[in-house]
Order: sequence, then structure tokens, then C-alpha cells
Amino acid sequence: MPRLIFKCPYIKGGAKRAAHLKNYVGYIATREGVELIKDSENVQLKGKYVSYMANRPHSHGLFSGSDKPLVLSQIVKEVSEHPGNVWMPIISLKREDAARLGYDSAESWKALLNSYTMEMARHMKIPWEQFRWYAAFHDEKDHPHVHMVCYSKDPSKGFLSKQGIAKIKSDLAGRIFRQELTEIYSRQTQRRDGVAMAAKEKLEKLIRQMQMGAFQNDRIAPLMEQLSRQLKETTGKKQYGYFKAPLKKLVDEIVDELEKEPCVSQAYSLWYDLREEVLKTYKDDMPPRLPLSQQKEFRRIKNIVVHQAVKLGEPHFENTDVDMLKLASGVTHLLRQVGNLFQEQMPPLPPEMAQTLVDHKLRRKIQEKKEALGHKME
Repeated sequence: MPRLIFKCPYIKGGAKRAAHLKNYVGYIATREGVELIKDSENVQLKGKYVSYMANRPHSHGLFSGSDKPLVLSQIVKEVSEHPGNVWMPIISLKREDAARLGYDSAESWKALLNSYTMEMARHMKIPWEQFRWYAAFHDEKDHPHVHMVCYSKDPSKGFLSKQGIAKIKSDLAGRIFRQELTEIYSRQTQRRDGVAMAAKEKLEKLIRQMQMGAFQNDRIAPLMEQLSRQLKETTGKKQYGYFKAPLKKLVDEIVDELEKEPCVSQAYSLWYDLREEVLKTYKDDMPPRLPLSQQKEFRRIKNIVVHQAVKLGEPHFENTDVDMLKLASGVTHLLRQVGNLFQEQMPPLPPEMAQTLVDHKLRRKIQEKKEALGHKME
């Protein structure tokens, strides 16, 4: 499995840290293993990390978004005198990954960072026009890596949260391993499609049971009735995000019951498998799997539940059989929507399987029309 390592320490600039920043910039620009940038001026510096620079005049490895030659002495002065936060990201790959994907040269990293630093600035809460960054590529034997120095020209700007760091790691992994991830998805297509088809068949069987009055889940229907009654007494928008805690809890309980349906639980597990395949490109430990009701990516299910409960509360004939039919129909539609939602999470099917599904749907529509005209089921 390809792997990205991303670290992002920072220090507060100012007079007390000026010497450290000066040495750090000189170190990443000139240390052994750095890929030198041609036609760049080098000015000798003092310090234990860069004392060997006297033997390497007119060369350093710093690059940035500009193609103009960078003067190391100017950059050192600029960074070391900065009074605000200075971030020092490190992006590392395994040697085999770097070689296979072409990230074993400064030019490749420069192209990547040029295409991404605007988004990086956004995650660091720095206006793009204020964002300053420099980087150097170190061709280390086992872990080729890039050192960066980032800060805001306006020292009052800039803040990088844990969520921001996670988003940058995720974005970089997605860009660097794009081809790798595509190949992973391709290898998993047959298994994913098999599970998706099994979930679809089980969902259709469940719907048929409900339509015949043989629905075996005795929890969803009464909970939907309870939600429908409470929604009649609720003012404002009938959307999950606007509800108070007790009503949200009831909706969550219904979603938890939905997750117990084999067709839904299998589809959700499949979605999580795919999610974790991506996470493994930049995480060692997988976070615990969340219940469906707590998964932000599937919040839409909660509003589907709410919508169906509202429909159940619309005026209708006072007849027990009709009530139960309407309730069963509403829950059936709810399950169908949830099934469709998971289907939407699946990658595109291979052409031959997609055609099979099209033919199946066409035959089903023809059969429904025949039944509506009074023909016997085939």
C-alpha cells in the first residue's frame, strides 16, 4: 500500500527565534542530499548546520512558485525576521513509491506544490495574496522528502488546526496517489459490484414482504408513526438540522434500525471498506467505524426519514387498513431511497454489468405496465 507521511511543526517568529529560523532555512537549502536548483545565487552563512556551504558557492536547493532565481541570503533574512508563525511542513514518501510515481526530483515536487499551495493557504487560514512559501527536495535513500517553509506576509494571519492538517494530508495523498487509487478501485470492482447487487436483491425482497403485509421489522414502523405524530406538533422547517435534541434522537434511532437491515448494513460496510482503502494511504491506524446515524457523509438519510414521516402525517382516510398500507408504503419508499443512496456511492459499473441492470429494469417496467392493465404476472 502506498504511503504518505506529512508533518507540520511550527514556531513563533521574532527576535528570540531568528537564529533558529536562519539556520533552518540554510539547512534545508544546502544540506547533503538536497537537489540543487540551477542558476540560483548562494550567499555563505554562518552556523553549525551550514558551515560547509563555503565549499558550495552559487548553489542551493530552494524553490517556490516563481521561476525567478531565489537569493538565499534574502530568503534567510525574510524568514528569520518574520514576527508571526512560521510553519515547516515535511512531506515524505517511501523510495519505491517516489520512483514509481515520478516524485524523485525537485521539478516534480515543484509542479505538485505549485498546483496545491493555493488550497494549502486556505487550510492555513492565510489569504492567498499574503501566502509565502519555499521548499527544498532532499533525495534521501529510503524516504525522499520535501521540506517547506510557509507563513503569512501579514503576521496576524494564519492558523492551522488538526482538521486543517488532516485535510492537507488527505489532499496531497489524493493527488500523489491518484493513479494508485484508481488501480485499487479497479481491482475491487468485481467484489464491490457483487455486494451491491446482493444488497439490491435483499432490499427488493424486503420491499415485497412489506407490500404483502409480511414485513418482519417490528421497530421501524412504530418509530415512524411516533416521529410522524411529533412532526405534526413541530413548527418551522421539517429538516433534521433544525430539530431539537429529543427529535433528533428519535430520527437517529430510526436510522440505527435501518442500519440493522442486512441490505443496508452490507452496503454501509462496503462503503466503509472503500473509505479505509483511501485512508490507509496516509494513516497508520484506522479510526473506529461510526454508526450510520453518526456518519456525516450520510446525513441525507436523516432527512429522507423526516420526509417520509411528514408524508405519513398528511390527511388520509380514517381506516386502519389504509393507515397500515400507507405506513408500509412510506417505510418501503424510505428503504428504497436508502438503498439508492448507497448505490450512488458505488463507482460506475463495467459496461456489461451496467447493460444487465438496464435490461433488468426495462423488463421490470414492462411487467409493471402489464400488471396495471390486468395481465397475469409472468
